[in-house]
Amino acid sequence: MRKLFRMKYESCNGQCYADEDVMKIHSLGLDVEGAAAFLQRLLAMHEPSCGNPQISFSLDVDDGSENQPPTYIAAMQRYGALDLHVGRTALEALNKLIDGALAWYASVEYQVIVSEQPGAGHRVCHHGDDRALIEFAITRSGLSASEQQALRAQFS
Repeated sequence: MRKLFRMKYESCNGQCYADEDVMKIHSLGLDVEGAAAFLQRLLAMHEPSCGNPQISFSLDVDDGSENQPPTYIAAMQRYGALDLHVGRTALEALNKLIDGALAWYASVEYQVIVSEQPGAGHRVCHHGDDRALIEFAITRSGLSASEQQALRAQFS
């Protein structure tokens, strides 16, 4: 198993992402419009978890073998529970993860838990706001300079 992505608020360094843990958008096979839509979904998943060490997300891959294709496993850890989502591609597993997270955020269970154990919110995250987080993701995306510029234009 190899780690491809991790998102968890780390109070010791004040951020939800570390450079080596950022999802390389170019590896998802998306065009600029698809990458923008994916980043919007990633932001929606990040918002309620920002500053909350009780919620984390990850994506790992089992590279398979010559007879077996890779398997992508996305995980959401939340207040002691673990949700796993499996996909044949990184994008499939991540979309399942995001769908699951957004559904949980809309649940009564989430509303009760977060009212009792809230996170610290965006103000503690090194990235501070969505624009800073978008720029962080774009500059580490693995996309070409022209693709990065086109992706930035989607958010202006």
